[in-house]
Amino acid sequence: MAFCGIVLLRNCIPLFQRDSRPVVDATQVSTGTLSGSVHMPAHPDVPQTVLEDEVEAQKQGAKQGSSRVLLRMETMTSATVIWLQKFQYSNDLQILSQLTSWFIVQLALVSVFFFILLTCAASWFQRVWKRQSAHRVWTQRQRLYVLDAAVLISLQSLVMALLIVSQSIAIAVPCPWFKQSVSLLSFIRWTLTNSILAWMCVMMRGMCWYRGSVQLPDPDRQLTIDAPWRRQAWANLPTLLIFLSTETVVVAKLAYRWIDVQEAVGVPACRTYPYDCTPSTGEFVINIITTVCLLVYAVYYIYLVVQARADHAKVPFTRYRVTYLYVQMHARHGIFIVVLLLVVSTVLRFVESKSCWSFVDIQFGLIPTQLAITVLVCVVSILTAPCSDSMDNLKQRWLMEVAWSEPQREEALADRHIEFLSRQGEEAAAAAEGGMLGTLRRMSIGLVRPSMSHMAEQAQGALRQAMGGTAGNAPGATPISEPRLAMLCMETLLKSLYFCKLAYRLETPDSPVSIEHGLSLYPDLQHHELLLEPATDTRVLLVWGRSTLVVAFRGTVTRKNVLTDLEAWSTPHLPSRKNAYGRTLRVHAGFYRAWRTADLGDRLVSRLAQLLEGCPHGARPRALFTGHSLGGALAVLASIEFVRRAPQYAAGVSVYTFGSPRVGNGPFATEHRAAVPDCWSVINNQDPIPRIPKGWFHGAGHRVVVTPRGDLIIKPSTLELSVIFKSGGVAAHHRLPNYSLSLFSLFRAQFDAAKKMEGGALGVTILAGRLDVGQTLVLRYAGLREIMDASERRMPMPVEVYQLRKARKRAIARVEERAISGTSTTFSQDDSIISEQTALELAKQAGAVGEEDVLGDTSVVRDLGGKRVLGTQE
Repeated sequence: MAFCGIVLLRNCIPLFQRDSRPVVDATQVSTGTLSGSVHMPAHPDVPQTVLEDEVEAQKQGAKQGSSRVLLRMETMTSATVIWLQKFQYSNDLQILSQLTSWFIVQLALVSVFFFILLTCAASWFQRVWKRQSAHRVWTQRQRLYVLDAAVLISLQSLVMALLIVSQSIAIAVPCPWFKQSVSLLSFIRWTLTNSILAWMCVMMRGMCWYRGSVQLPDPDRQLTIDAPWRRQAWANLPTLLIFLSTETVVVAKLAYRWIDVQEAVGVPACRTYPYDCTPSTGEFVINIITTVCLLVYAVYYIYLVVQARADHAKVPFTRYRVTYLYVQMHARHGIFIVVLLLVVSTVLRFVESKSCWSFVDIQFGLIPTQLAITVLVCVVSILTAPCSDSMDNLKQRWLMEVAWSEPQREEALADRHIEFLSRQGEEAAAAAEGGMLGTLRRMSIGLVRPSMSHMAEQAQGALRQAMGGTAGNAPGATPISEPRLAMLCMETLLKSLYFCKLAYRLETPDSPVSIEHGLSLYPDLQHHELLLEPATDTRVLLVWGRSTLVVAFRGTVTRKNVLTDLEAWSTPHLPSRKNAYGRTLRVHAGFYRAWRTADLGDRLVSRLAQLLEGCPHGARPRALFTGHSLGGALAVLASIEFVRRAPQYAAGVSVYTFGSPRVGNGPFATEHRAAVPDCWSVINNQDPIPRIPKGWFHGAGHRVVVTPRGDLIIKPSTLELSVIFKSGGVAAHHRLPNYSLSLFSLFRAQFDAAKKMEGGALGVTILAGRLDVGQTLVLRYAGLREIMDASERRMPMPVEVYQLRKARKRAIARVEERAISGTSTTFSQDDSIISEQTALELAKQAGAVGEEDVLGDTSVVRDLGGKRVLGTQE
C-alpha cells in the first residue's frame, strides 16, 4: 500500500496540476490518449470524421463481459452461503461456533480479489507512469478519468486491506466479535465505502448535461465535467450533504458500540457465553437511519445514471462515445452494487436483526458488496489505462476513421501505408546501419504526390533500397511486411447497398431500381450478368468493367432460401484445415451448401478471375462483394474463396454486408479477417439477424452500427454491443429500406449542430456531388436539400412505398368516380394470393390498398379488397 501511495504521489498528482502549456486535444496527440477515449487525428487533406473508441475494444469488452459474469457468480455464491449458514442453525451459540471456518473461506476469497485488484492497479500505474515520463499532454477529461481511477483504486485497496486484517483477527483471536479494535476497523471501512459511493455520485453527476447559468464555449464539451471547477463543486452539493449525513451516522454508530456494547461483554469463557445480539433501542434507531442514508444514496445515484443516459441520447454518439461508455458501465455495474449494498444491509439489520450472524457480518464487512465494488474498480482501471504505441493499436485507431468518398479513402490509405512502413522502419533501423529514419523523413517531405495510389510503393521501395535491398538483410532486423489496411468508405457503402437492391429487384416488374443507375455508379462499369442456381435458388448479380467488378448476392426470398437458413449446424470449410491451436475451421452448413451446390462457387470464382484478367496494365483491379441477409453470408464465403484462389487480386477486394448472419466459428472469422481486412458488416440498429446463429458462430468483418437517431458506431466493443442490442432485436430493422432510412438520418445529423461529427457536413456535401444520394438510397425526398434542411416537412420514404401510395390514391379516386356514376367495382380474381403486379393493376383500376405498406425482408403481405397480396421485396 505504501508503494501504491508513493506511485500515486509521484505520477498522478502532476496530471491534475494546471500548467502554462495549452491543453492539447487528443485529436492532436493520439499517442497520449486513454484507451477509452481515442480521438483520431483529422487527415490533413481528407475531411474525415473524428471518432472516439477504445483502442483494444474487443479485448477490453471481453474483459468487461467476464467481469460481469464474475460479479454475478461471486455475489450469488456469497449470498447463497450466507443464507445457508444464517438459517441453518437455530441459536446464536451454534452460529458463533461455526464462524472460524467461515472466516477462513472469506479470507481466501478476499485475498484472491485483492490480488486481482493489485494486479490491475499495478498495470494501470505502470501505463500512466510511462505516459507521464514521456511528457504526454493530457486533456481535461483524460485527467478526470485518471483521477477517477486513482481515487477508486486507492480507496478500494484500503478497504480490501482492512478486510484482510479483520478476517485475520477473527481467525487468530478468540471471540473478537465485540472488541474495540474490530469496531474501529468497521468504522474505517464504512467511511471508505461512504467515500466510494460519494465519488461514484460525483462522477455520474459530471456525466450529466451542464445546466448552469454560464454557457460553455465548446459545443462538444457540454457536460458537467467540462464546466469550471467551482461550477462542478456547486453541482455536487447534494452529494456532499448525503456524504456528511451518512458519515455522521457512521460516527454515531462507532461511539455507541465503543461505549455501550463493549461494556456488556467481558467473560473469559466467551465460546460458551450466552450472547444476546438483539439490538437495543439506540442501535435500532441508528440502523434505521443508516438504511435511509443508503436508500437515499441508491435513489440519487440511479437518478444520476438515468439522467446521464437521457442526456447522452440527445448528443452524437461519435463525439461522446467515451462518456457514453462510462455511463453504461456504471449502469451495468454501479446500479447493481448500490442496490446490492442496500438489500444486504437491510436484510442483515432487520430481517434477522436478533441473530448474532447479522451483527458479526456487519462488523467484519459485507463481503459480497466489497467484492462487487472491486470488480467495478478493476473495470474502471481497464477502461482508463493509457494505450500502448504498438502497431496493433495503431491499426485499431485507424479502423475508427471513415472517409466520405472513394478518392479520399485512397489518399488516406496511401498516407497510412507510408506511416506503417515508417513505424516498421524504426524497428528495422535499430539493427541496421545508417540513418534510415532521416532518409525516410527526407524522402517523405520531398515526394511529390501526383498520384497518391503509388505513394506506398515508392515509400516501400525507397525504404528497402536504403536498408540494402530488404530489411531482412541486416542481422536481427525485422522484415518489412506489406500492410493490408482497411478504411470504411461511405460512398462504397451506399453503392453496395444499391447493388444489394439490384440483386433483389433486377428484372422484376415495377422495380424501384435500375441497372442503368447501377452501371453509372462506377465510370468503367459496362456489363452485367445474372446467375441463378435453381437447386438452392441462389441468385448472384455480376457487374463489371475494365478494372471494377461487383458481386451482389440476393438474400432470403423463397422457401428454398429459408431451408438454407435453417441448416444452422456446422461443417468443415474445405479444404479442411486447423488453426494454430488445433481448432478446425467450420462454417454454417446451409450457407456452405448453397455456395457449393452444382459447383456454384467454383464456377463463380473462375468467372471472376476471367473477368479481371482483362484489366488494363498498370490499373489496380477492384472487386466488391456485397449482399443482404443470406446474401451477406454468401459474400463472405465468396470473398475468402476468391482471395485464396486468386491472391494476385487480394489487395483490391472489399466486402460490405448488410444484416449478414454469422457465417463460421472463431478460427474461420480470424482467417477471413486476415485474408480480407477490408470487410465491413453493416448493422441497422436492432437488426436481430447479425446476432444469429448463437453458440460458437462468429461474425465476419468489422461491425458498423447505424441508427435512426443518426449515430455511426464503428467497431463497437462487447460492452457497447450489449448496451446497443436489446434482447430479441426488432425484425423490421432487418429490411433494406430501413437501412436506407438510417443512413439518411446519419447524413442529416451532420447538419445538426447538436449531433454533427467533425467534417461530416463537408463529407456529405462531397458525397452528394459524386452521386445522387436519394436515388442510390432508393428513397423519395432524400436529396441534398432535404438532408441539409431538417425543417423540411416531407419525410423520406422508400420508393416502393411512394409508388404504392400513389397507386392507392389513384385507386381511391377511381372508386369514388365509379360510386358517383353508380358503377360497381369487383375483383375478378378468385385466387386467395395474387401477385404484387396484379395488385397494382387492380388498384389502378378500381381497388384500394387497405393498410400502409410495410416492406419486408423476404415478402410483404397486404390486404387489397379482401384479397391476400404477396409481393416479394428486399
